[in-house]
Amino acid sequence: MYHRWLNYGKLNLTNKGGIKIIETENYKIILQIVKNPAIKSKTLETQFNLSRRQLSYRIDKINQWLSKASYEQITRTKQGHFIVDPTVKEALNIDDVDISVNDKEFYNVEQRQYIILLMLFNSTPYLSLDHFALDLKVSKNTVLNDIKKVKTQLAQYNLTLRYSRKQGYALMGDELQTRKLAIKLIINSTHTQLSSHEMRHFLGVTEDDMTIINKQMTKIESFLRKKYVDHSLNLFPYLLNIFFNRIEQGYIINHFKIDYSALSDTQEYKATEILLEPFSDVPMEERLYVTLHLLSTSMQWSEQPETTAFPQLKSVLITTLQRFEQITCIQFENKDQLLKQLLWHMKPAFYRIKYQLSDIQELENPLHGEYRELFHLVKQSIQPLEHYLGQTLPDNEIAYLTMLIGGSLRRQDIDIEQSLKAVVVCTQGHSVSQMMLQELRGLFPEIIFLDALSLSAFNNYSLDYDIVFAPMHVMTTKTLFITKSFLNAQEKKLLRQEVLKTFGDSTENTMNVEAFMETIKAHANVFDEEGLYERIKDHLAYLQPISTINSATLSLNNELNLKDLLPTTHIKQCNEVKTMDEAIALASEPLLSAQYIEPQYVEAMQQHFDDTYMVIQNNIAIPHAMSDGGVKRTAMSMLVLQEPLIINKQHPIHIIVVIAATDKVKHLRPLLQLRDLAQSNQDINCIQEAQTIQEIVQIIEQYSKIE
Repeated sequence: MYHRWLNYGKLNLTNKGGIKIIETENYKIILQIVKNPAIKSKTLETQFNLSRRQLSYRIDKINQWLSKASYEQITRTKQGHFIVDPTVKEALNIDDVDISVNDKEFYNVEQRQYIILLMLFNSTPYLSLDHFALDLKVSKNTVLNDIKKVKTQLAQYNLTLRYSRKQGYALMGDELQTRKLAIKLIINSTHTQLSSHEMRHFLGVTEDDMTIINKQMTKIESFLRKKYVDHSLNLFPYLLNIFFNRIEQGYIINHFKIDYSALSDTQEYKATEILLEPFSDVPMEERLYVTLHLLSTSMQWSEQPETTAFPQLKSVLITTLQRFEQITCIQFENKDQLLKQLLWHMKPAFYRIKYQLSDIQELENPLHGEYRELFHLVKQSIQPLEHYLGQTLPDNEIAYLTMLIGGSLRRQDIDIEQSLKAVVVCTQGHSVSQMMLQELRGLFPEIIFLDALSLSAFNNYSLDYDIVFAPMHVMTTKTLFITKSFLNAQEKKLLRQEVLKTFGDSTENTMNVEAFMETIKAHANVFDEEGLYERIKDHLAYLQPISTINSATLSLNNELNLKDLLPTTHIKQCNEVKTMDEAIALASEPLLSAQYIEPQYVEAMQQHFDDTYMVIQNNIAIPHAMSDGGVKRTAMSMLVLQEPLIINKQHPIHIIVVIAATDKVKHLRPLLQLRDLAQSNQDINCIQEAQTIQEIVQIIEQYSKIE
């Protein structure tokens, strides 16, 4: 193919997208460099009849073309070896150039270690030091040094490398871990700059072996009515050949906890009959293992019903998207199409996560790049999905969801990167900061709020943002709005006006200005429309009503104090309890007796208690839950234990304060006063040692006076 192009002389060559990249003479040079990065300049000068200066000019010309097309330039190591980025090979249609191992003059240290690991999966029954030295074209001492570094890599998988005169070098360890290493090697093959010929050579795989599996994979795609992503499809034959080599050598997976009933009914299990047709005597465990890899490989599209295997998955994904919309105040326009793409992704992801498999289209550095902030927001939205899966999603899987969601947003011209982003900084505890976050999200639907942060977390925050909202001054180079932790309706209105004035028009404000303009022009002659427009816009920036404000919101002056929620009848003393469930039940008794809460709320607190954020200073536990109809009146109750309740071997709990709230506002001042109390070691000790409940009430009254 390439020689046919070269016959056109001075014509420009193009990449697969038809973009002009490089002239033919320069293409010949880069082709030689790609084939052999260790080629010497003198060799190129002789081959192309160029002087040293002319060759340097040609390489500069090549790099100019590459830079113009946004590709990495060709560079050289200190030893003079060329470095060509893999994307350049693909751009010039030379990613499949067959480079003979015999033509290779040099492998760098990383490549040699990678090749040694590949050769350990070779079908050759015996590997000696001579085999490695011959293929790597280095001395035996160099190979021995490389093997020392290889052993360090193997230790990460709890594998060892054993040598014997009879068997040569062989991998030793758990077979499942050995397969994981093999998968990782194949995933990383695209970064090694090894050709397909070299990969086959070092694995001991023939081109016919690859062709057989490729044909079977084509049949499987037809049978399953799906199309796997090209990258995975290209690497899958290498993996299967490794698996079959291991089986032939007697290494069988026999303790992998695979649910036979969960896999045997899948279409992919039936498809393994097609895939394994050319091979005989494949054990059942290995067939299930191959089934898992078919199930866990990413696909471009599928004509299978999306929810056949996972009937609840669709509703879970809908809830996840709704949560994202609530957090970002962005509505998806084509949600059905996005949902279909997410379903295509999540079916293989389910098996990857459950069985801790790697996708052979694994992303590198998923936290970086243009979707960094969007990744963070998606991560906040996937709790329903993680609850359904029963475990936390790995960052790599979240990155795929982020790209799908990001692609959908870009199609509707919403760019997270260009949107205003804000953070909330609050030193008054988790509950107050979360309250601020939710209130501000409702007040500013135009702004994406990334996080509510403590001051220390803010000082180390790495995501990009434009605005900081805080109840105190913080050091920042971004726009800072100092606001109260709790705002009444008028204060919210003024804050919104100030933010809108600082950051320009909102859609809401623009629509109001245009409505005013139409009304005025209908009843009067306007001589300066532009000037009038600006005056109205400026005026509305101060007077614009905020429709999201609830007029029933309590002002600070009308809020309750700690003593109002913790009267004498709401406080109990007890010698000891055995569990947190027992403590919550006992502490809740005064509120149940007064009919302020219902039994279902007690059960909810017991079920959702989390010591990572429900234990504040001096180890005071504050169990609470979503009210959901189980709370009839905002209230608190306190249980004081003489003997501490130890939870998670680190929290000796003496005081449990149950919090029941009918809304997100009324209990916040008492909560802040409780936080102030928790900061006093002396007063907490007095409560623990109090002989009567009245002594406890007196301490509570002192903190009820704090504004």
